[in-house]
Amino acid sequence: MKIRRYESGSASVELVLLTPVLMFLVLLVILAGRSGEVLLQVKHAADQGARAASISAISKQTIEGRDAALKDLTSTGVSCNNPRISVEQQTIGITRYVKVAVECEVNHRGLDLLGVSAKTVRAESVEVLDTYRAG
Repeated sequence: MKIRRYESGSASVELVLLTPVLMFLVLLVILAGRSGEVLLQVKHAADQGARAASISAISKQTIEGRDAALKDLTSTGVSCNNPRISVEQQTIGITRYVKVAVECEVNHRGLDLLGVSAKTVRAESVEVLDTYRAG
């Protein structure tokens, strides 16, 4: 005599067991995408700040570089908390350049289930001063 097992309902049990795992994987993908996006946007903001500072008068380089980087961060809608922007003017031999560093914390809003701590991303950009424009 052959014993028959009924498997009706096994698919719903499997779905109930796999749903948390799938949601966790989706949240990890969102976290990785958001971190990568912020890194690219922070690098772009540093590039824009360095370019703006390099063509400004020496007395206004810090203000122009900081403003350009901050404007770029806000215009792109970056998922960034507490942006910090520093502008440094340096000279090596006869070459003068400006370095802009942008740093911020990745916004983890909506990803609390992962329990991730705040991640800070940083990018720097260096531009040689345009001697015909910067005075």
